[in-house]
Amino acid sequence: MRMRGSKAQGSILLWTVVTIAILSLLGAEVLRLVSIKYEHALQTATWQESLLAAESGIDLAIMELRKSLFPAPNHAWDGWNNEQPENQPGVVIRHGLTTIPNAGLAGTPMTIEVSVDAPNNLTDSNGQYYRIRAVGTMPILGSPRAGQNKQDTRLRKLSLRWERFTDGVLKARSLSAPQVSRRTEAIVRPVSAFNQAIMSVGTLDLTNQNIVIDSYDSRDPFKSTNGLYDVNKRQANGDLATDGNLIEAGNAHIYGDVATNSGTVSGAANITGIERTDFYQEPIPVGAPSWPSINPTPYTVTGTATLTARVKDSSGQVVPESRYQLAQISLTGQKTLTLAGNPDGSPTYIEIHVTGDISVAGGAQVVVQPGVSATIYFDGNIDVSGVGIINSNNQPNDLHLYGVQPIDSSNRTVHLGGNGQITATVYAPNADVTINGGGSSGHVFGSIVGKTVTMTGVTNLHYDEASGASGMINNYKIVSWFEDNRDSRDW
Repeated sequence: MRMRGSKAQGSILLWTVVTIAILSLLGAEVLRLVSIKYEHALQTATWQESLLAAESGIDLAIMELRKSLFPAPNHAWDGWNNEQPENQPGVVIRHGLTTIPNAGLAGTPMTIEVSVDAPNNLTDSNGQYYRIRAVGTMPILGSPRAGQNKQDTRLRKLSLRWERFTDGVLKARSLSAPQVSRRTEAIVRPVSAFNQAIMSVGTLDLTNQNIVIDSYDSRDPFKSTNGLYDVNKRQANGDLATDGNLIEAGNAHIYGDVATNSGTVSGAANITGIERTDFYQEPIPVGAPSWPSINPTPYTVTGTATLTARVKDSSGQVVPESRYQLAQISLTGQKTLTLAGNPDGSPTYIEIHVTGDISVAGGAQVVVQPGVSATIYFDGNIDVSGVGIINSNNQPNDLHLYGVQPIDSSNRTVHLGGNGQITATVYAPNADVTINGGGSSGHVFGSIVGKTVTMTGVTNLHYDEASGASGMINNYKIVSWFEDNRDSRDW
């Protein structure tokens, strides 16, 4: 009996050991599979986060580019290193490396490496384009092994034992801990301050029921006639935008898009384009010109006078003889300020800085002669009525008006009216701009940027799309983007 009981107990013990062993093996396998699944999920999340880091690097570079547009001191590129690449004289690469906190993945910090350069071949009528290359790197928590599928690890290019990227952005090196890096490259182009027909920081008010806003392109014979507006070639790029939350469209006929900052548009029955509510663009303030030398006479213009425009120098700059600083321009009666160029109408250029107000009333006028391209900076207010400003070229890009950022908190006003046709671009983000001129035909040609913009008594505003390739730069826009997933070695 005892032997039979001992054998039974031994069998039970054996089966218990076998069961425990099987359960242990099953538990180990389940743990292994769960661990692999967890590691795969973690590596996938880290792979996604590294792309966000690389894209953040592009955003950081664009932010520095925009900062460089502000008047000095703008502290652009502070903390970035400048490098001179070989065989590229005159080209400077700005290189930055930073580590920023990350809200996801238990607060694991991400590393962002960015380089910005301006290749000589990346230019067109808009100006200099920039190339931004960014690498976002995230450490992979856990062991340096494939999470689930070796091919998936290869596809995602996880760097578990060595750095996979070369090409001068990240140097190939062995790793003390696994990580994942993703590299992006973007090309950004400059965006003109005159990228829309009208842009307002605050309210944009079109009070006249008969206003028509459209566009043409003086560079394209299919979109203009002899470089001038032709209603039969009308284009639908007369866009309006505001950082504010309201546009009083006044049932104007707007051949273009209308954009607000989470706002509303009233009287929008005649808008041909789309209506957006996601617009915001901080206008770049205009600093007072700091010219090393100027034409010393005259200091003020209160009577009939002539300022002479000349050809640019060999470096493409306006010559000092065609740069004037005036305390004011105040014209009444039959007095005329003439911005004179060459008798044959060949291209000449002039820059004027008015430290006070500009006032033209009655029969007085400012005349921009043929061939003259004029840029006028003003610190004070503008009030133009009567005959007004005559742009003989009939091209908005030949008369730029820039409102200098005031040193105090006082408000500025720009009033353009009168009996003459208005052909100009106006950039005054610190001024309330009112347009109520355009002569008996009611035509205004150009682009308007203001703190607020109000149009009264104007029946037509025609935006020359060529203005989008002229004037001061106000922003940068991504025109191409791709992820560079080339590998330095096979897995």
